[in-house]
Amino acid sequence: MRRLVLAVLGLVLAGFAYGGDSESDSLIRLTVSDFMSALQAGDGSVSSEMFSSQAMDQVEVMLVSIKQNLDRDPEAALRRLNGVGYSIEQEAAEDWETEDYLSATLSLPMIAARYALYELEISSVTVDSRDAVVDMIFRTAAGVEIPQQAVMIYENGNWKVTSFMGITAFP
Repeated sequence: MRRLVLAVLGLVLAGFAYGGDSESDSLIRLTVSDFMSALQAGDGSVSSEMFSSQAMDQVEVMLVSIKQNLDRDPEAALRRLNGVGYSIEQEAAEDWETEDYLSATLSLPMIAARYALYELEISSVTVDSRDAVVDMIFRTAAGVEIPQQAVMIYENGNWKVTSFMGITAFP
């Protein structure tokens, strides 16, 4: 009986950790809205903090590729980086950590311009334990609607973005 009570208590506490369905739904909607706002504002620091560890793994792969390009042909790699809006010297780029690279990338004017074109409408949120899928519509000023999905995961006490319209398609 004691084990059963402890097991139920553990499940209840785990439920409080990431909220019930309606609480999770609200938190997820708020996170997605805040994420979109940060992207539109070019606030790379805020938006990069909302990336899940899985999304950060994808960013790290891109950073490794950049560093390999810097090793092979530093001038061409720097020309490309500076050409898309980074203001960085070779030594600083070689020392980039994943979080720094992501923050710098999400602060680029082209990223803000990419997302500024859209108004975000969240249609629905489906929560399955610590994972969530957010059905969204990106709407342009002309009224064109682009259906999309965001994938979220609950980690380290927060809902984090794993996938969001082109978010890992960096320059």
